[in-house]
This record gives sequence, structure tokens and C-alpha cells, in this order.
Amino acid sequence: MCYEDQWRGFRIDTVPVDEAVVVSATGEVDIHTAPRLRKAVDDAVARRPAQLVVDLSGVEFFDSSGLNVLLHARRIVGELRVVAAYAARRPLEATGLSEVIPIFGSVEEALAADPSSSPRENGGHI
Repeated sequence: MCYEDQWRGFRIDTVPVDEAVVVSATGEVDIHTAPRLRKAVDDAVARRPAQLVVDLSGVEFFDSSGLNVLLHARRIVGELRVVAAYAARRPLEATGLSEVIPIFGSVEEALAADPSSSPRENGGHI
């Protein structure tokens, strides 16, 4: 499944990988685009995956609207894994959410991580 908003350069792709679902966003996640990301997360959760990975490595801007989507995702799935580069990682670290949501450098690391590892113990944690 793919959603693309040409005007904002925002794109969401949802891809099943084995028993996991990876929701990837690129562009800007803000008050205008966060509802689309939340819908993609909700649709992914409806599939009842063993793992949910939200890939923000292609995100150039990430505000509190995006943080709220991640909190919502964590609340409904329990274990959430996030892949993030600087633009998304910075607000996660500044707000302390990186202490409760594991952040990885790649989708492969997120999918391969031990489900029982905490963010602080996780070798893939940035």
C-alpha cells in the first residue's frame, strides 16, 4: 500500500515482511501529514503483525504531531520499533521517548532485534 502527497513531498509505504509490517514515511511529518501516518499505522496494526516497524529514515522534518503518532502506535501494539535518522531521532531523544521506544539504524536491524531487549540494552539502538 502506498500513499503519496506530491505537494508536500510526503509518502507512506506499508510493506509486510514475514510476520512483521513495516510502515515507511518519507518527507515531512507534521500536523498536515501525521494523520495519514496514523492511518497507515492503524491499518498495519489491523493486520495483527508480530512486529510493527515504523521507518522514519527518509523523514526530513518531524514535529510533535509525529511523536503523538508513535505514542499512539506504542499504546496499541505494545512493542514498537522505529528506524530513524537525525530529523526524527533528535525529537525522540530530546523528549525522552527514545528511552521507551527502541530506535534502530536500519529496518534490517529493527526486524532482527531480540523482542525482549529494551531500548537501553538493544545493540541496534542509536
